Amino acid sequence: MNCILAVLLLQLLHNISCEQSYVVTNEKLEPFEGDSETLVIFDSLKTTGRERAINGSFKFLGAMNNDDFKVSVELYSSPNGDGDFKRMAMDVPQTSICECFKKFYVQFVQPSLTQGETTNFPIVDEDTCPIPEGEYYIKGVLFNTEDWPQQVPRGILKAIITFFSAGKNVGGLIVVVKIEDRQS
Repeated sequence: MNCILAVLLLQLLHNISCEQSYVVTNEKLEPFEGDSETLVIFDSLKTTGRERAINGSFKFLGAMNNDDFKVSVELYSSPNGDGDFKRMAMDVPQTSICECFKKFYVQFVQPSLTQGETTNFPIVDEDTCPIPEGEYYIKGVLFNTEDWPQQVPRGILKAIITFFSAGKNVGGLIVVVKIEDRQS
């Protein structure tokens, strides 16, 4: 019995200390405007340099409260990296902005940011709502994938993040990343 516990403990420690089996590279950021008005503006975010870091700023024109604002995320995969995208089953339907930020932003984006150094966007926690109005910067950000799932599709992944107010599209961002196996 002690041997089994020792093996399980070693496996757990190995999993904790291992890097992801994949590498994520920022390929493209593509902002889009809302249907009749735009309340989220991502037009100055870019990928720069050889590392393809995310740089620039974005704006929220109004406090994004839970009653009025929602976010959806559509995910598409191109396993061969040829631009032939297929919709994935892991979409996030229209969800209140605060819930979406607490569940998804906190896991997939926030670990890549350092408050006051790589961004001035507030740290999202249980008390962060509404998302404050303002202009926020992102400087030299590469995704920290430590808390991302072990199994992610390889190839090109496209996420279409759309913000809604009163049921209407008020702008968003298309994020395209390349996911490749880590070279030993």
